[in-house]
Amino acid sequence: MPLVTRAAARPHTTAAFRAAAGARYREAVQLEVGGHRLAAVYLFGYAAEMLLKAAYFRLAGWAPAAIITHAHLNAAKATAIGYGLTWAGNLHDLTGWSRFLIHERVVRGQAFGALFRNQLQSRVNQLYRHWREWLRYHDMMPYRGEVAGARAAANWLLTQYPRL
Repeated sequence: MPLVTRAAARPHTTAAFRAAAGARYREAVQLEVGGHRLAAVYLFGYAAEMLLKAAYFRLAGWAPAAIITHAHLNAAKATAIGYGLTWAGNLHDLTGWSRFLIHERVVRGQAFGALFRNQLQSRVNQLYRHWREWLRYHDMMPYRGEVAGARAAANWLLTQYPRL
């Protein structure tokens, strides 16, 4: 059975997002070590995106195996916009997901402490300075510092996921 068919049969869930984020992070490190810096940044960004999405749906009460559809992702984005939060375009907006997660925790009476909230925003902003999903269309070489910054930000999100 082809890969895309197998992947389509496995729905998105918070558990799947978290597991895939860890796998993409590990692959990104291997790519970075191998000199494939743009691909590494690309996967670090996707790892972060999946962690933020998983954290939001977990906060919203979704069980680890509950299916998350494209409609659910769009509904989350619409809710964020309804709160008046800035959202840049599509469902890949790291800063949109982090602002929404922070706001939703306040709404649910589970606000992050100021220090953790600032660290989260800082790490997401650091990664977002170097990553967009449309990087796949470019043949460029990021500076080593850009890759290191993306890795550090993604690693922080990965290690702090239980607190998100």
